[in-house]
Amino acid sequence: MPASSPDRRHSTLRFLAISLSAAAIAIGCGSSGSTSSTTTSSTTTPNAYTAVLKALSWGSTVTVSYPNSCEVTITTTGKPDYTPNAYYLGPAAAGQTVVAYTSQTNTAVAVISYASNIEPALKGSSATINICPAKASATTATSGGAIGYLISGTAMFDPFEMDASTAAVADNASYTFTDTSGNSQTAYFLDQCDSHSNGTTWHAHGNPNCVTSQVDTSTGPSHIIGIALDGFPIYGGRDINGNVVTVSQLDACNGITSATPEFPSGAYHYVLPIGVTSKYASINCYSGTVSSGTMAAARKLACDMKTMMAMAQNQPQEKRSGKEKMAEMVMPDGSVMRAGSM
Repeated sequence: MPASSPDRRHSTLRFLAISLSAAAIAIGCGSSGSTSSTTTSSTTTPNAYTAVLKALSWGSTVTVSYPNSCEVTITTTGKPDYTPNAYYLGPAAAGQTVVAYTSQTNTAVAVISYASNIEPALKGSSATINICPAKASATTATSGGAIGYLISGTAMFDPFEMDASTAAVADNASYTFTDTSGNSQTAYFLDQCDSHSNGTTWHAHGNPNCVTSQVDTSTGPSHIIGIALDGFPIYGGRDINGNVVTVSQLDACNGITSATPEFPSGAYHYVLPIGVTSKYASINCYSGTVSSGTMAAARKLACDMKTMMAMAQNQPQEKRSGKEKMAEMVMPDGSVMRAGSM
């Protein structure tokens, strides 16, 4: 493996912020591991979307309330309501065995357990979303963190890694091994639902078939699987006739106005295309109104590298020559990057 340049290392460090560090301890990301609250604004008069969005059936890891006729508050545990895989791949901490490298950012990854490493670190979040949405005069780009919530309790993220350019679903890796019980296991960086953890929040970067399968058949039309922060509904990748929706049919924000089971006369909605691994795998801009406060709060669900590295210090905190022991990450070239060297 060729040595990485300083620019490549910096890109890899930014990328590491999106996923669970496979350090010896469970580490958190975002706003000190606390719940994040978001609020959106749009119209204040109920419209065609309002009753439909209020009628959504949410999973066991989600609770919803309605502060007024045009708002829903969604509170999640940070955990999906489906059963994740037993093992995943996460950025390798110093001393861990590197088993693979991700395909785009060339990040060194190690095997981590969902039950032991990932699940204990997952934390909930809350968002208050306007369910009387209307299209704005101009689109607003997503900026990391949650861009919506799915009925499964999973946060929906935009398609990008922390560098805002690499499509996460294209940056995958897998490793097959035999576990201690003699069973064959395959660990993925992003699983078959285009999902993983960033250290505190389980989230998807593309079409999550673990969620769509809860409301859709394999060949029938897609139903609503979530709500974006601007209030417009999120769907899987099939149209009213069960045909696969192509990227060319969608606008720049992955939106389309067409008939759906919930809106037989047609309505604007977002689509998560099936099998797409480009920047159109998820929503990368909003067609409706999202306040600056909402955007700032949503970004807190994304990992920040400084916070991530600080929280990844070994426990208990040891001292070396009067200085705290620093967190260490294995870089793609096999070298070790310490928090103090950023």
